[in-house]
Amino acid sequence: MPIVEILRNGQAQRILTYLEPQEIEVLDGIPPQAVVGVITSEEILQINAIFREFLHETIGLSAPLDPDLQAAAQSHHSGRLVYVDSRVPEDIQPVPDEDILGWFHVQAGQIVPGSYLPNPAHRIDGVHGLTAALGGMREYMVRSLNLRHSIQAPP
Repeated sequence: MPIVEILRNGQAQRILTYLEPQEIEVLDGIPPQAVVGVITSEEILQINAIFREFLHETIGLSAPLDPDLQAAAQSHHSGRLVYVDSRVPEDIQPVPDEDILGWFHVQAGQIVPGSYLPNPAHRIDGVHGLTAALGGMREYMVRSLNLRHSIQAPP
């Protein structure tokens, strides 16, 4: 994931983003939703709350379209379907709370639209590394940013 140096209020800042240079160019910069976090002088990643909200918004809208999640919902039938960050090794049980992104409500084998609940204890940068949700959700996030940019761009 790219680390980009920017000037903010006259001060150099290093930020972590999921955008590639050509995407930054198309968007005329890095929108707040694409700033995963700021890297401090102590090399600590401070996670951006706007990014966190955007990630969960994207999961809530896009993850139910995933055929694997739909299959899991069908086999689950009813109740709460846990959405686990795929960065955690499969042999770790139970899944640590910091690696659970959130939950979907399932009824009759179908994900209930709008039912996603983010886990407030999920860590973007956890023991098992940076969230792998960026891999699965990245395309949807970039698409959403491009759409927002095209709506806001002057004719």
